[in-house]
Amino acid sequence: MNDTIPDAGAPGVKRTIKGRRPQFFQDPAIDQLHGMVMAMATEMAVLYERVDTMERIAADKGVMLREELARYRPGAEAQAEREAWRQRFLARLFYLYREDLDDRLGQENEAQYQGFLKDIS
Repeated sequence: MNDTIPDAGAPGVKRTIKGRRPQFFQDPAIDQLHGMVMAMATEMAVLYERVDTMERIAADKGVMLREELARYRPGAEAQAEREAWRQRFLARLFYLYREDLDDRLGQENEAQYQGFLKDIS
């Protein structure tokens, strides 16, 4: 799979911003929400363009992809892959929430973060 969202469970260097994050609104929660909305809007714009491109290419080749997509029912493997992608997406979407939690606790609190993701899933 070629995802643009980093795998939150992959080992490696933790990518964080050093120093204080800029604050644009009086309430830091609004800044967090703004970051999440912008991340989601970016993802949606990319997805829209990719789906539109695939449908247009398919139509040019005589394949009615829109109709095929409406009838498609994913199997177990596809559902598992989609769930794995969704978890990575949520990790990216709630990145600022996790960073703020880390800052407030002075350490990573993986159990609390995973509980939060489970609650919203």
